[in-house]
Amino acid sequence: MNGLAFDLRTALRSLRRSPTFTVTSVLILGLGIGMSVAMWTVFHAVLLRPIPVLSPDRIVLPRALNREGSDVALTQGEVDQFRHASRTMQDIAGFEHFGAYQFPKLDGDRPLPLAGTQVDGRFFDILGVHPVLGRLLRPDDDSMSYVMVLSYGAWQRYFHGDPSVIGRRFRQPQLGVTYAIVGVAPAGIDYPAGTDYWEPLAYPGLLDDVIARLAPNVSLGAARSEFLSLNKEIDRQRPAPYNVSAADIRTFDTAVVGNVRPVLVLLIAAVGLLLLIACVNIGNLLLLRAATRSHEFDVRRALGATYGDVVRLLLVETSLVALGGGVLGLVCAEVARRLLIAAAPPALPRLDAIRLTGVPVGAAIAIALLSMALCGIAPALTAVRRNPASPIRLDARSGSAGRQRRNVRQILVGSQVALALILLSGAGLLTRSLRQLESLDLGFQADHLSVISLSWPLNKYNDHAQIVALVDALGRRIRAIPGVSALTPIVIPPFYGPNFWALVWQADWQSPVQAASNPVIPLDKGGPDYFRTFGIPILRGRGFLDSDRLNSQWVAVVSQSVASRYWPGQDPLGKRIRVVGDSQPWMTVVGIAGESRFRALRDATPMVYLPYQQTGWNGFFAVRTTGDVERLVPAIRRAINDYDPAVALWRVRTVDDYLAGPLAQPRLSALLLSGFGLVALLLAAIGLYGIMATVVREQTRELGVRMALGAAPGRIRREVLGRALTVSAAGAVAGLVGSVVAARLIASQLFEVSPTDPLALSGACLLLLAVALLAAYLPAHRATRIEPASALRAD
Repeated sequence: MNGLAFDLRTALRSLRRSPTFTVTSVLILGLGIGMSVAMWTVFHAVLLRPIPVLSPDRIVLPRALNREGSDVALTQGEVDQFRHASRTMQDIAGFEHFGAYQFPKLDGDRPLPLAGTQVDGRFFDILGVHPVLGRLLRPDDDSMSYVMVLSYGAWQRYFHGDPSVIGRRFRQPQLGVTYAIVGVAPAGIDYPAGTDYWEPLAYPGLLDDVIARLAPNVSLGAARSEFLSLNKEIDRQRPAPYNVSAADIRTFDTAVVGNVRPVLVLLIAAVGLLLLIACVNIGNLLLLRAATRSHEFDVRRALGATYGDVVRLLLVETSLVALGGGVLGLVCAEVARRLLIAAAPPALPRLDAIRLTGVPVGAAIAIALLSMALCGIAPALTAVRRNPASPIRLDARSGSAGRQRRNVRQILVGSQVALALILLSGAGLLTRSLRQLESLDLGFQADHLSVISLSWPLNKYNDHAQIVALVDALGRRIRAIPGVSALTPIVIPPFYGPNFWALVWQADWQSPVQAASNPVIPLDKGGPDYFRTFGIPILRGRGFLDSDRLNSQWVAVVSQSVASRYWPGQDPLGKRIRVVGDSQPWMTVVGIAGESRFRALRDATPMVYLPYQQTGWNGFFAVRTTGDVERLVPAIRRAINDYDPAVALWRVRTVDDYLAGPLAQPRLSALLLSGFGLVALLLAAIGLYGIMATVVREQTRELGVRMALGAAPGRIRREVLGRALTVSAAGAVAGLVGSVVAARLIASQLFEVSPTDPLALSGACLLLLAVALLAAYLPAHRATRIEPASALRAD
C-alpha cells in the first residue's frame, strides 16, 4: 500500500512537471469519452433499452396496402370486424394521428401546441402499460368522452412534472368543449412519434393505423396472411380504387424506432472511430513521453527498481490521466446529451427516455479503463524492455530512439489519418446531400411565405355558405393590413405528405372501372390569389376567379404531371375530372400549373387544385408578406377578433419553419458527423505534430552536423515536410479505401449524391493533407533554426 501511495505521489509530481502533456491528454480523452457516452446514451435509449410495454415483439401494426403500395385507411367498423373474425390476433384497436395539425388546446389563456392521437379505448390495454399518474384510456371512454392522457414528455415539458396535473381542464375552442387530463403515460411510449396526448376515438371515421396483440404461438406470417384474407372479404364493400392488394405487418418496437436506426448506427460507428483515434493519439503521446524519459527509467532500474516498479509507476500515471479524462468525459457527455436533445428532430423516438443514468456512467468507466489499458501497457512495456546499463554507458550524442520505435509511431499517426479521413469523407457526403436538399427548386417561393392556423366554433359556422362568408370576410380584413401582399385559403400546411387529402380521380374519357386503376392524387383548395401567393406558375389557362362559386361551373387546376397522365398529347384545357364516384360533380380543367414540392420535399407531387368557394375550407391561410410576419401577428389577430371574437388565431409559422421538419434529420446527421470529423482531424493533426516535433528533437545533432556542412535550411524544411507528407499520404490512401467501403453504410441517407462522390472524397482528402502539412510546418521550421554549434555541444 505504501508503494502504491509513493507511486501516486511520484506520478502526480511527474504530471505536474509536464502540464502540456497532462492537459492535452485529459482533453483528448475527455472529448473522446464524452462524445462516445453521449451518443451511446441516445443509441441505448432509442434502440437497445426495452420499450416499457408488455412483450413488445408480440404487439404488431398490420397495414393494408393498395396496388401502389400506399396505405388503405380502414373504418372503425372494419376494425371491429377484424376483432371478431381474427384467430391470429387476440385484440385489435385503431388509432388516428393528427401529426402537424396540433389542434388548439387552451390552458386558461395559454395556448398549448400539443400534437394528439385519437385512439380506440383498447389501445393501452393492448400495450399492457401502467400510468405514471392517474389512469389510461378505457373502452368506455369512447363515444364523445372529452378526456386525454398526457405523454411523459409533454408532462415534463409543459407542466414540469407537476403531479396535480390530473383533473386539469383545457378548452378546445373550435369544438367548444373542455378536456380533462385523466392520466400520464410512462416514458418511452410516445407513439406515434411526436405524440403529446392521446384522446378517445370520438369520430369513428377512417383510421390511419391499426394495432393488435398476436395470439400465443402465432407467427407474423400467419397474421399477415389472415389480415390480407379478411381485407379481401371486406373489399366487396369498398370502392374498387380502395381495394387491398397486399398486407404488411410490423412489430411495435420496429415501428417505434422507425427510420432512425440507420442514422443512429452510423453515428455510433462514427463516434467509435473517434474514440479509437483518441486512444491511438493518447498512446502515441505516451510513447513519445516514454521515449523522452528513457534515461530516467534506466537510472531508476540501475538504482534497484524492478521491471514491475517502473511498469506500475507508468500505469499509475496513465490511470490518473484516464481518471481525469473519464470525469471530464462525463461532464462533456451531459452537455452533449442536452445539445443533442435540443437539436434532435421531433421524429426521433423516445426522447423522454434519453438520460445519463447507470448504463452510460458504467460505459464511461469501462471506456476509461479500456483506454488506460490500450494507452498505458505499450509505453510501459517499451520503457522496461531495455538493458538499464547500456544506455547509461552510451554517449548522449549517439542518437535516440531506434528505427523500430519510430516506425511504430509513424504507423500510429498514419492510422489516425486514415480513421480521420473516413469520418471526414462521411461528413462530406452527408453535407453534400444536405446541400442538394436545401437547394431543391420547391416549385413555389418559400421566402416571406407563412401559414396562419385558425380555430372557429363549429356550431356557429356549420354549413358551406357560412364558412365561405367567414373566409371571404377574414381574407378582406387581413389583406388590408399593410405588409400583407397576398393571401389564400389552403387545405393543410406544407410537407405533410402526399397521402393526406389524396383521392382517386376519374378523367372524362374513363369509365368508373377504368378509373379504379388510377393512383391517388392529393388536392389543395385555394382562392383567387392562390397561385400568386405561392408563386406557382400557371403554364396554360388561368387560376381561380372570385366568380368560381358554388352555383357556377365547377372548375379545377391540375399540375403538369396530372395533365400528362390523363390527357397525354392532348390539350387538357376544357377537359373534365372528378373524384371517383357517380355522385361526384364533374370539374372543368381551366388551368395547368407547374410542379411543386409543397407536399413532400424529396419528390414533386402531382396535384389537383380546387376553389374553396366550391369545396370548403379547413382553417388555414397562406400569407405572403413584404417583411417579417411576426411584426404583423398583432394586427392579424386584431383583424380576426374585430370580425368575430369567437374565431381565434392559433398559430403563425413560416414555410421555412415547416421546411425545417424534413431537413432536421439530415441536418443533425451532417452536423454530428462533421463535428466528429473535425475533432478527428484535430486529433490527427496533434498526433502528426507530436511525432514530427519528436523526430526533429531526436535528430538535433544530425541536423546540426548537416547544417554545419552547408545544408540549406530550405532543404531541411522540405525533408521534414516530405516525411510528414509521406506518413499522411500513406494514411490517406488507406483512409480512402476505408471511406469507399464505409460510404455504403450511409447510402440510404444520401439524396442525389453517390457514395463514391469524387467531390466529397477529394475534398476531404485535400483538407486532411493541408491540415497535416500545417501541423508539420512548425517542427519543420524549428529544424531550420537549429544552431550547429549548440547541436554539436548537446549531450
